[in-house]
Amino acid sequence: MVYDIFSHGRSVQSSALISLLVASIAIFITGYYHYIKDPLFHQNAFALLTAIVFFRSLYAMEVSLRPSRRAEQRAENGCINASDEAEHARRDHRDLEILRTMWQMIPIGLASTAVGFLIWNLDNAFCPTLRGWRREVGLPWGILLEGHGWW
Repeated sequence: MVYDIFSHGRSVQSSALISLLVASIAIFITGYYHYIKDPLFHQNAFALLTAIVFFRSLYAMEVSLRPSRRAEQRAENGCINASDEAEHARRDHRDLEILRTMWQMIPIGLASTAVGFLIWNLDNAFCPTLRGWRREVGLPWGILLEGHGWW
């Protein structure tokens, strides 16, 4: 996701450089996690990368869809006829509706990610206890205590 959000619309050379950077970050995170063997590092690295993707996605969404940003670009380019203006108005209305829908969906996405992240952390913190409870409850109800699986 990090690669996709940063390489979208870029040149082949820029995409290759971004690919190399993202691969280097992944190798570092994996190697360091293997060295320290601390799940909190892994979880925090995941949370940081997720936050980066989230905020970059918001930026990309606003830049590509916000009609006022395109109006500024059209004004700089000049020379707009009436038929072009009608098409721009139609696209602006459509894109405002898309933005409104996306901004309504963001809290749902954030909440579900936060709940999943919480379940993942609780599962890691209380793994031995949850494992014992799963054995006591048995199948099929023990599946409900598989926090990592639900995440």
